[in-house]
Amino acid sequence: MKAVRNSRGFTLIEIMVVLLIMGGVLAIGGTRLFNPSENRRGQIRQLAIQAKELRTYARLRNSTYRLAIAMDDKGGHRYWVESASGHVLQLSETQEEELAKLTEIQREDAIRGRAKFEKEKKPGDVKLTTGLKFEGVEIAGRSKEFTSGIAYIHFFPQGLSEEALIKIGDGNTHHWTIAIHPLTGVAEILSRQTTLKELKSQ
Repeated sequence: MKAVRNSRGFTLIEIMVVLLIMGGVLAIGGTRLFNPSENRRGQIRQLAIQAKELRTYARLRNSTYRLAIAMDDKGGHRYWVESASGHVLQLSETQEEELAKLTEIQREDAIRGRAKFEKEKKPGDVKLTTGLKFEGVEIAGRSKEFTSGIAYIHFFPQGLSEEALIKIGDGNTHHWTIAIHPLTGVAEILSRQTTLKELKSQ
């Protein structure tokens, strides 16, 4: 006796159900995927979360972490994470200026013995997309705001961090500021540009 082969295909109702499910998924997730505004807000939230996590990592792993923010119109605006074991004392602004005047060999001799920062594999280089750029990084204790090159925001084993503002914009009318609080580690997102002086006066 031969087995009866089931050659029944999909019914019209089954196809319609599948199409309805796919349509629902696209309606919910597609708006976020193709909406530049939502995409930008997502990138800013992710950076704020990363900053908050670095404070936790520094405490748990007894290491100094730093968030590197590169403001490079040619290479792309991006950020990454670096770490070094223990508490790494930061150079003052004057010391950094003096180091910059030295030759590469003299600079290596001057900083020999200091813990070296190594780039973390995660998250790697994270590039800003959808027209977003870092417009500036303001760090407490620094006389000038960083608007080019690489700015570093440090997080220490004691649970403290440098007080800083990360300013991001789309080059038009949309601007955001991530305010990193030194004692609590909170990374607050503000839908405007501001300065450390303005925040302290509020």
